[in-house]
Amino acid sequence: MKARMEWWCVVLAVALCLSLGSAWAADVRGVTDKEVKIACLVDLSGPGKYGGPPIADAFRDYVAWVNDTGGINGRKINLIVEDNGILPTTTMNAAKKVILKDEVLAIAMNLGSAGARAILPLCEENQVVLMPHGANKEFYSPGNKWVFVPHTVQFSMASRAVEYILGKNRKARIGIIYQDDDFGKEGLEGARAAAKFMKTKLVAEAPYKTGTIDFTPHMNAMKEANVDTIVLWTYLPQSAAIIKQKVKMGWDVQLISNNTTGVPPLFALTGEAADGYMLVTPYAPGHMSLPGIKRIKEINAKYGNPAKTLGNPMYPDYLYLAGWGYIEAMGQGLRKAGRNLNPETLVKGLESVKNFDMGGLSPNITFGPKQHVSSFSSLVLKADGKAKRFVIIDSIKAPRTPQK
Repeated sequence: MKARMEWWCVVLAVALCLSLGSAWAADVRGVTDKEVKIACLVDLSGPGKYGGPPIADAFRDYVAWVNDTGGINGRKINLIVEDNGILPTTTMNAAKKVILKDEVLAIAMNLGSAGARAILPLCEENQVVLMPHGANKEFYSPGNKWVFVPHTVQFSMASRAVEYILGKNRKARIGIIYQDDDFGKEGLEGARAAAKFMKTKLVAEAPYKTGTIDFTPHMNAMKEANVDTIVLWTYLPQSAAIIKQKVKMGWDVQLISNNTTGVPPLFALTGEAADGYMLVTPYAPGHMSLPGIKRIKEINAKYGNPAKTLGNPMYPDYLYLAGWGYIEAMGQGLRKAGRNLNPETLVKGLESVKNFDMGGLSPNITFGPKQHVSSFSSLVLKADGKAKRFVIIDSIKAPRTPQK
């Protein structure tokens, strides 16, 4: 009789645990026993619409691969891709939809600096982890519990660009053309900080409004200031327009830009005129034979559409690889969080990711309680106009300019 009662106690205890587990899962936004909801907010219709699709492609390929191989800690990922239009208002609409209606656990990518700033209070209020592509310095200095950045930030890349130029020529006369929004101003501040650190200053600064395509006055201002290098904190269409303006002027001025412009479509827009164009990026070019890139291409071949993506020489592979870096970081955080998944355990899980090997694609991923930006390091690439590809001219390293 005593043995039977003990047996029934064990059965009741197990049933109670299972019941509590189910209740717990039902109470956590975006998490059930079988799935976890993750959002990807990218521009599919606005000024940055060339960048959204390849990032979304990477997310879909990663999720298809993970789900086909058993998921993460017994859960499959329910991916929600939403068009954020890259502007603050449209990004807010997208964020409200995925947070308040779809009830996602995390936003593993938001494309656009200004939009990320706009939605940060909503993410904080609802305890949603946010991974912004194009993070503002305020997100990591002093830091924010809910924000994680898997690669370097705009401030750091701009610092790196100026340091690289001045490292080659301490007398370089550097100007900057930048988009007059959070994205461009982060580049401006990073460039200014590096120039100051190197005991000099920018000799010309020219902002432009979003959507500008005529850069005649900006380039004339740069020439009048007698600059020999122009830092461009611009998106692809603007960089292409400036390259064309440079050719039209017959001006042999060096251009160095940011990671968003290092894509094959640049060559389609400018041809061999892009030769010599430089940029700073945390990701290696997609044509390189690196273990991390080889692995991604194998997954893309099985779960994606390589003929239209990584197998297409004019595909924006950099943005695909950037997207992969983000969802890979989120995936590692989910693994570290364990089965008891909720906003707090996801934060702790991400903070416990240490030196995850990216196979040479980018700096390895490392977070910590006081480190929510994985790395401030980046490469410097240079365009080969004839080969229509970018080559590495300076290895991965962090700027010496203070980043906080």
